Amino acid sequence: MSQGMVNLHFGSKEKLLLAVAEDLSVRYAGQWKAIAFNPELAPADKLISIIKADFDPLVLNARDVSIWFSFRAEALSNPHIFPFIDSRDKGFRAVILELLEQIKVEGEYDDVDAKLATDALVALLEGLWTDYHLHSKIFEPSEALKICLFVLQSVFPRHFST
Repeated sequence: MSQGMVNLHFGSKEKLLLAVAEDLSVRYAGQWKAIAFNPELAPADKLISIIKADFDPLVLNARDVSIWFSFRAEALSNPHIFPFIDSRDKGFRAVILELLEQIKVEGEYDDVDAKLATDALVALLEGLWTDYHLHSKIFEPSEALKICLFVLQSVFPRHFST
């Protein structure tokens, strides 16, 4: 595509990149929000479904993840892109925290810190995305799911038993 066409439609290359970042973000959020706000699912089922969606080829594919990581490399120097690729997305974290709080209450896990569990799970998902980015040819989404469930089972054994 010529620079003239980009400028005609988007106004600038910068705005084109911003539109791509926004599209990736909207697609990603659309998946987890559809699950999180499904009233028919229990909190543990929502959480498992959100994790599965995190490894769905719709969002976890070589092209999109490469773009995602390229934007992350630019995030500090481009504050307009940062909100779309921030791994500390407040909406996502709030949903995960709320689900883990509900699971904590349901299972009477009085000694569990739901915020700490949220931070751990999000960091784990981020690490698995990085692993996919570096090793997409051998990455196994089913193994990634097992890893997440192993960690959740360690913290919430009555909700995530195998």
